[in-house]
Amino acid sequence: MVIFMDLPSDQEIEVFENVVLQKVYHFTQRALIREALQGSAPFNAGGNKTLAMAGDALLDQSLIDQGRSRKKSPEEITNVLNTVASNKNLRDRAIAIGLDPFLIKNPGQWGVIAGKNVMADAMQAIIGAVYYDSNKNREDCERVMAVLGISWPE
Repeated sequence: MVIFMDLPSDQEIEVFENVVLQKVYHFTQRALIREALQGSAPFNAGGNKTLAMAGDALLDQSLIDQGRSRKKSPEEITNVLNTVASNKNLRDRAIAIGLDPFLIKNPGQWGVIAGKNVMADAMQAIIGAVYYDSNKNREDCERVMAVLGISWPE
């Protein structure tokens, strides 16, 4: 049996950009955000995993840069990394911004809120998608991170 999952339409992507991203970023390559919103499943290979890897690295680098500019110690920066970039925090932020309805879940997840790792991967993958869509513009990524609530705590 082959399972085909409906990917978000252009209209659904626009709603995502308006609601979740609060109009701070609009995708030119919609395939990237569609990929970012897909969890991994047998029907889509790695799903959003490679975008999540890029987003995770960008999030870490951004937090390190922000800590350094604030003249924080390595220990303070590590504490912020362990808190802000944690899967638990990423999931909590994903729930707070209403990400779950936009996720493309595998059939076993329909009707339930996505798990911690699925949500965390999606948050990281969104950052990775912005990175590639924006021609690797870190400022665009940092604006999106701020809207997602995953930047240096004030």
